Amino acid sequence: MPETGVKRAVVPFLIWLLVVVSLVRWRQGSIYSGGADPVVVIKAMIQCVALLAAVVVLIRTPVRQPVGGRSLGLLLLIVAVSSIGAYAQGTTAPSTVLALRVVLLAATVIMLLLSFPARLAVKTLLAAMAVVGAFSAITGLGLMLSGGRLGGGIPPLSPNDIASLCGLPALGVLHEIVHGRGSGKLVAVFAGLSGLVLATGSRTALFALVAAMLVVLLQVRRPPIAVAAMVLIAVPTAVAIIAYTPTLANIVTRGDSSSLVTLNSRTISWEAVLEIPFHTWQRWLGSGLSVKQIAVAGQYWDEQVFDSSWISALAQAGLVGTALLAVWVVLTCWDSLRTPHLGTFTNGALLFILFRSVTENGLVDASVDFVVFFTLSVLLEKASAGSPPGAAAGSAFPGPKEYPATSPSRF
Repeated sequence: MPETGVKRAVVPFLIWLLVVVSLVRWRQGSIYSGGADPVVVIKAMIQCVALLAAVVVLIRTPVRQPVGGRSLGLLLLIVAVSSIGAYAQGTTAPSTVLALRVVLLAATVIMLLLSFPARLAVKTLLAAMAVVGAFSAITGLGLMLSGGRLGGGIPPLSPNDIASLCGLPALGVLHEIVHGRGSGKLVAVFAGLSGLVLATGSRTALFALVAAMLVVLLQVRRPPIAVAAMVLIAVPTAVAIIAYTPTLANIVTRGDSSSLVTLNSRTISWEAVLEIPFHTWQRWLGSGLSVKQIAVAGQYWDEQVFDSSWISALAQAGLVGTALLAVWVVLTCWDSLRTPHLGTFTNGALLFILFRSVTENGLVDASVDFVVFFTLSVLLEKASAGSPPGAAAGSAFPGPKEYPATSPSRF
């Protein structure tokens, strides 16, 4: 990126960095249930600073990018449904705090998308995620060296969190490389981020990343010769490793078949949510965004975290909110499929996010996953509405040189 491009990217990158820092976990094993402590207050202040910075940037932006309103409308409906459910279940205070955080995050995202071209906004978001994820992983190498999975040091992120923060940036870098916009430095960055995901031992993230990479590769029409050669070498090598070594089995079991029990633990909470009676308000409207776990019977523990965005939606916003989320996801995926100049990246990115949403939380929450999904959804709904019939498939997230910023039909 030229020097002027780097300077232009600093502002959105710093705002995204504040957003990501305010969302990642600063301590493990804690679930917000109301009240305020120093960590909660500081994170809220950082999020507010990001919001104010986005407001200032938007005010000073002479030409604003067009964005759609459907995604925001569906989000507000889901939040409203969950808030009604929270009132009915007596969890109004903590759920209101989380609902407000989600709405403010959405406002921050929209203001950034109004202020900067789509390509710049997405690239700087991925860069901020990579910086936080890589820094946490590097400062937490001691845990892996002692025989465990790669966890975070500063901040103390879980292996799954690091895999999430590094996985999408790795996919973005791969997209740049296969479309001929890469360099030796980007190849090294891609290898480093992919290595961090592998080191976390996060099975869902790893399989989702591999599937997303295949989607990106399969959409390349004229790959650079070097990229084509690398793929031709990598595919048979990977097949041989899977077929003749225990690598795949070790990834699935993490060297210990008992680790598969974690999936059984997830399904315990899933069953408990699915058994909520249909005649209750809780079944139809949920119990609010603050509900992250449910009481379970017949176990040596009393409560189990949901560990699924869809089960969380069912518990937090009921059948009504879950249906709205399903409609939102389907429309976003449809927009991505019918917008080829963006789909070369967004198809794979949405696959990564939605694959992980089955066994991990965050799709509608104060989380980085929500920020990414909401960002892509807002961009895609407007782009698909004005997608040019002959848009080049390789020009994902076109910048101002490819599509003028003043054009209402493109970003």
